[in-house]
Amino acid sequence: MIRLRNVSVTRSGEHLLHDIDWELERGVHWAVCGANGAGKTTFLRLLRGELAPDGDGERRYDFGDGMQETVIGLRQRIGVVSPDLQDFYVLHGGKATGREIVLAGFFDTPLLYETPSVEQEVAAEDIFRALNMRGLGVMTAASMSTGQLRKVLIARALALKPDILLLDECLEGLDTDARESVIALMEAAAAMTTLVVAAHQAEDVPEVVERVLALDGGEIGHVGGRESLLGLLQATEKGNACFLPPSADKSGVEDVPFLFHIRNADVVMEGVHVLQHIDWKMVPGENWAVLGENGAGKTTLLRLLISEVAPYAEQGSIQWFGGVPFDTVRPGIGLVSQELQSRFARELGWEISVLDTVLSGFRGCIGVLDDPEPEELEKARSCLEMVGLADLEDRSLRSLSYGQQRRVFIARAVGFGPRLLILDEPLSGLDAQTRVEVLEMLDQLAGNGTPLVLVTHHREHMLPSLNRVLVMDGGRIAFSGTREQWEKDFAD
Repeated sequence: MIRLRNVSVTRSGEHLLHDIDWELERGVHWAVCGANGAGKTTFLRLLRGELAPDGDGERRYDFGDGMQETVIGLRQRIGVVSPDLQDFYVLHGGKATGREIVLAGFFDTPLLYETPSVEQEVAAEDIFRALNMRGLGVMTAASMSTGQLRKVLIARALALKPDILLLDECLEGLDTDARESVIALMEAAAAMTTLVVAAHQAEDVPEVVERVLALDGGEIGHVGGRESLLGLLQATEKGNACFLPPSADKSGVEDVPFLFHIRNADVVMEGVHVLQHIDWKMVPGENWAVLGENGAGKTTLLRLLISEVAPYAEQGSIQWFGGVPFDTVRPGIGLVSQELQSRFARELGWEISVLDTVLSGFRGCIGVLDDPEPEELEKARSCLEMVGLADLEDRSLRSLSYGQQRRVFIARAVGFGPRLLILDEPLSGLDAQTRVEVLEMLDQLAGNGTPLVLVTHHREHMLPSLNRVLVMDGGRIAFSGTREQWEKDFAD
């Protein structure tokens, strides 16, 4: 179906792929793995025709109607789910409903500009029914959680019944039940389409995938059977980063009655009650895990916490550090989230250097507004070394992979010694080794006195230092208490 011969990809002087020789045969499903920056996303974009090979490389397609050198006429037959597509709707497509997003896939456009046929309408309805997500059809992208939007993009790809389905970390951000249902659907889809799955975790690769391609520095490092998958995706004894956390800034943290206090807060978005009757207080010495299924309200809760959305009614309120205005404490809060990464794309077009991105954390702003102090430059460079990206400080965010970008934003969040660290699925997009090292670093940070709020779907990411648990369900707090209480009375 796709044949690559001596294919390289170079962009802005950077060699992203080198001398790739590979073939995709119908019905032979592949996993694509490799560390952050290895070239996985570039490889999938090359397959779909979004990137062209350098001049001396050969890329040919044959879906049964004869060989051709371009993807013209075939693009709709290659489905895709990717972080880039999700970022588009976060940045530009917030008013599009789930139904419109799925229907636009039939025309290979992100937004719906044409009138769909009756057959396309039926196909969209069928896939929403199959995924048990009809309610998402009427929601807008802006009102969806990360996981809900990811499910809509999976529905968009599957509704096409494509010949090839490219899945780039498509299970990131999904809760356990959603992951299981999507894996089952991918297994069923494998009978009708050919899967190419880029993943960092073996459990994200359906059992029907029997071939493995490992990329290393843009080159093919390994080709083999599924039996090699676990070894390729597990953490090694030593990574390419030191991940030693900076010292915490404890000033004004230990002697306040609370770090934040939300009282009787509701959030209404587009006429829908997203959060209801939220009462939550964090005091010194606490580290919180925030749990819940996709759409439970976790991300909106964090947005409420950092004043990106406001309480709906006058009686709702949020206080910080014993009553200090939020604008005063904002520079002292470290944040990692997909929404923050998307803001750098929306407001700066990714055209900011890696070093300046880390420096922006010292001011709690998007971009660098003034010249950094020499001490700040030293700390920022130290943090880039910490996450293994010291040699990329002058590169733009645009030139990095999603996983590399996430490492930059982790450095941005911890580099200045935050008074509070807020983390919304911080390990999304990270390879296995980096996940292990980041978890260890976060636990050390908490042990050294940095208060944490961590949103996660994964029990294995519950750091030992997390001593409080908040569970969201349907926009309400279903549980709030100690970790011991949660493990005894609430956890499965």
